[in-house]
Amino acid sequence: MNSCSGSVRSFHNEDGSTPLNEKLDDYDFDTRSENGSSCSEAWSYQNQKPSSRDYIAIPLLILRSINNLGRLLYILLPTFLQNSHKNDQSGKQEKLHPTAYLDGMRGLAAFAVFLCHLSYGTFDITHTWGAGPPMVAIFFVISGYALSYKPLKQMRSRDFEGLMTTLTSSAFRRPLRLFLPCFASTFIVLCLTRLGLYELTEDFANDLRMVHEDHYWTAPDVLTQLCDWIQKMVDFVNVFDWSLYSGSIDLDRHLWTIPVEFRCSMALFLTHILVARMTTRLRIACLVFLIGWGTYWTRWEMVPFWAGIILAELDLVNLAKDERSLSEKDVGGDPSVSHRSFWRTWFASTTLVIGLFLASYPDADGHVSPGYVQLTNMIPNRYSEKHRFWPTIGAVMIVYSVNNLNYIKRIFTTKALSYLGQISFPLYVCHGFVIHTFTYFALDWIWEVTDAYADQRRLEKGFAMVALCTIAVTVWISDVFLRVVDMRCVRFARWLESKTFKP
Repeated sequence: MNSCSGSVRSFHNEDGSTPLNEKLDDYDFDTRSENGSSCSEAWSYQNQKPSSRDYIAIPLLILRSINNLGRLLYILLPTFLQNSHKNDQSGKQEKLHPTAYLDGMRGLAAFAVFLCHLSYGTFDITHTWGAGPPMVAIFFVISGYALSYKPLKQMRSRDFEGLMTTLTSSAFRRPLRLFLPCFASTFIVLCLTRLGLYELTEDFANDLRMVHEDHYWTAPDVLTQLCDWIQKMVDFVNVFDWSLYSGSIDLDRHLWTIPVEFRCSMALFLTHILVARMTTRLRIACLVFLIGWGTYWTRWEMVPFWAGIILAELDLVNLAKDERSLSEKDVGGDPSVSHRSFWRTWFASTTLVIGLFLASYPDADGHVSPGYVQLTNMIPNRYSEKHRFWPTIGAVMIVYSVNNLNYIKRIFTTKALSYLGQISFPLYVCHGFVIHTFTYFALDWIWEVTDAYADQRRLEKGFAMVALCTIAVTVWISDVFLRVVDMRCVRFARWLESKTFKP
């Protein structure tokens, strides 16, 4: 008997099924018997006729592969196309929550920061208009507002047990919500670096005409690169250092605001505990004092958070007044309500115009910029971050105005801005590595091909074309990141909280 006949597996199991899930490497086709005969003859199905299951096994495997490919392509499909398909099938539109306009504001602010980082390496925008400081301040005001809205409602209803539950939940989930997506985005930077994409654009990044950002370095081996990433993540989550730009890492300098937001969020929760049992007037007075105190010590990052608490409190006060006035009158309404609404709209519109002007304070040389010279002289001498003083005040005024202007709210709840609100956080954490790889490579190539370095107009046209492509690529990557990483981090934080806290 040929000795190799027992070394080769039958293509059929005992029940006649085909083991398609087994690896083909398990079959030793080149094995020789003791008398030198080839074992390849064993691939004869052992003289068995194929069963009906064999005829459908391969088509089923192909269908399964096509199905998996379809799922992958669906994940890569932008959310707005998926939602459009779902809405066409259901015929229903999703309802917006009362503060949905804040998501639109956050999305527009994130997009403005993205455009700033995209353009300030090529064009001098720091002397013309402010983009970074006012948008960051708007982020912080909205965060202060959103994190305070529910706790303030519980304070006003004297639901202190519910308030404690809310604060413990927020404090537990906040670091997971902020840091986990950043771990993923910076790991993508590490992978792109090992693929050679950062080294490919390193010379271009170092030769930018205007603002130079740190370009992540390429280590000689994978282990060194991985160890460097781990060390940078340890530095990134150092929440005990309140120095300027603490937590900023060369993996992505744009992420410096994330540790700042975490520290300020923790201080905000402590402030909630401080003012929880106060009356409304005393609570607002205490917060105004904290804002003045923070301004004196140049704690510009805490000022918008505390201001967000005040704005949320004022909205709850106005809402309670309007509901009380309407409940005391007939269905026809109270004339005093419409009169008060008119003056509130007029005041908020004026405040919006002034806030936009203050938020446009230049990032550099504001003391010689027309229209801002006198404002520069009004900044306290001990205030070190002078370029953030007026933009922070302007950001607070802008958010206050939008809260009280229904026609502006409708703008921020349009489909485009609502979509930007959904991807705002992924857009913020992902645009850095897109710019440092795709954008820098495309700009270097198109300027070289068109000889744009010798012609400013060709340089600007080339930048415009690359910028449009960068916007499309960044929005798409942010959309995928939202569903693959960001939303899963949110669900993980909620799951971990449910397993950690007692009901």
